[in-house]
Amino acid sequence: MDMNSIKKHRAAIIVMNVFVALICIAAIAGYFFGPLFGLKLTVDLSSDDVKSIAGDAFSGTNVTVSYPDPDPVDIELNVTLTEFAAPLFSGERDEDIRALMNSKSAAIAEQITPVLRVTVQAVAEETLKDTTSQIVTDKTEEIIQDVLPEVSDEEAKEIMEEAGITDDYLSQKTDEVMEVINSNNATVESVSDFAVETVADVIGKLQATGREEFAGLEMDAETEQQVRDVVESNIGQFVDEETGLIDAQAAIDRILQEIADAMNGAGIASAGSVRPLAASSHEASVDEQLTASLTEYITNLIASPTASTATFIALICIIALTAISMLSWLYLLIKVFVKGFTMNPAVKLKAPILFLGWLPFLILWIVPTIGLLIIDAMGGLGALVPNLSILSGISLASSGIFACAAAVLLILLFIPYGIIRRKLRVEMAARVT
Repeated sequence: MDMNSIKKHRAAIIVMNVFVALICIAAIAGYFFGPLFGLKLTVDLSSDDVKSIAGDAFSGTNVTVSYPDPDPVDIELNVTLTEFAAPLFSGERDEDIRALMNSKSAAIAEQITPVLRVTVQAVAEETLKDTTSQIVTDKTEEIIQDVLPEVSDEEAKEIMEEAGITDDYLSQKTDEVMEVINSNNATVESVSDFAVETVADVIGKLQATGREEFAGLEMDAETEQQVRDVVESNIGQFVDEETGLIDAQAAIDRILQEIADAMNGAGIASAGSVRPLAASSHEASVDEQLTASLTEYITNLIASPTASTATFIALICIIALTAISMLSWLYLLIKVFVKGFTMNPAVKLKAPILFLGWLPFLILWIVPTIGLLIIDAMGGLGALVPNLSILSGISLASSGIFACAAAVLLILLFIPYGIIRRKLRVEMAARVT
């Protein structure tokens, strides 16, 4: 038997064993890079969802609230291998499981809080815009109805178009009044002044139509006071009573505070002025209070005794699957190392390939992903569970993908490795004979 051929095949096996060892190390180490289980939820709120979130924040006023459809947002939940394992090796199982749930609830709450702030801010801005536009529209229609009692709604719209009181005009005036509202030291009076000027401009436009019915129109004291009263009843919702200034941000803070109070079981506060934050905390901001309330609320939902037991069982299963996977790679790594000092360093590569090496990825990603695809084919999660209709997308992640990728590399290496392994075995057997 040619000794050079044996040396050549043995050298090839040793080189491939080095790659196998690196693959094993990467598969084991991969479990500690990134989350063992990751979940990303895409939340797509409708205007009705936003209305439900705002609750009774605008009750007790004449304001007509506009609830927009916010852009979808992603909320992520990630759990690492060490976080999964910690409660299993602790003497305080229930406490540690609740602590784990609480930390993950806090992570979710920290992502939800800014979403709520942006959403409520959108409500406030849309409400202010629609309110100011509606003031002009309603007053114009009222003036036309007073002058022409028999006119129909359709005819009133035609007159407004003829006078140039169009959607573009209203949009322009809305933008201008928003500049007034967002300016420093804006008050109800400054907004009222602008509204009065706008109504006076509308009267001028109606007179410019040449219709004799509008020739005698004028901006009298009664009309001016009516405009100011409407502004007060609507825009007054956004006034900070302490400063007397329009402060939409203060209104947003109050709404968020009320959401936090509702989750704490304190009930919804009245829709009056902004409550001093010191009533709840001398130091914590509204966002911090809301995050804390959301954290406790979510934790209480998922940390019942039954859920705690189920979570503990799930932790045991996940850690067991991960341990089996890591041990299969470790077994192959040790075998490669030990046989590297023998005449025939070739080993069998089957153990990590046949499920054992990528079980966590199978259970935590492949199976649930297939389940989500089936749910999507059935109309989506919202069709099956209406309360979850706000979830427009769910995606999963797992650091077990490293072990899965390692198994794929082993499969690619399996054929050439097996061919050389068999040749070396035959050559070694012939040499012994």
